[in-house]
Amino acid sequence: MVLGLGGQVPSGRTRTARREEFDAHAHLAGVLLPEPSRVGRRSVLIGVALVLLAGAGIYAGYQIKFAREARARAIALTDGDPDLGRDLTQRYGCAGCHTIPGVPRAQGNVGPTLQGFAARVYIGGVVTNSPEALIQWIENPRSIDPKTAMPITGISRAEARHVAAYLYTLR
Repeated sequence: MVLGLGGQVPSGRTRTARREEFDAHAHLAGVLLPEPSRVGRRSVLIGVALVLLAGAGIYAGYQIKFAREARARAIALTDGDPDLGRDLTQRYGCAGCHTIPGVPRAQGNVGPTLQGFAARVYIGGVVTNSPEALIQWIENPRSIDPKTAMPITGISRAEARHVAAYLYTLR
């Protein structure tokens, strides 16, 4: 901040002389002044940090909106509860074979990862991905593909709806 002089250097003085004079007066007032080059860098860094924080906030907002929309769509498609479905994947041991986002310790490598499941075209590589086909696949995969390695877990149709709802939130 420059006080007095209006940013102009009086005739016969250099900018350095003006800076020294200003520093002397600031010292009398007990003010510590940073070097001019540091002020510029600090301002740029603060500006960059603010832009990055704003960008991160906007991105997080879109992610939250996207997740809410995916959840609402999954519920509408399956008439299931995605939160209950996530819990059921643990109860029925799905995590033993599959990597499942949002499920603790679900790092299986026998079956495919379930990341992005909602965007898949096929279920088990044999049937078009639709809510009814997915519910049937979860309940009894061998009714769709007798040669599948996926086991029949004994999950009920109602529980399969909840698991399907959870899988349709995975984008």
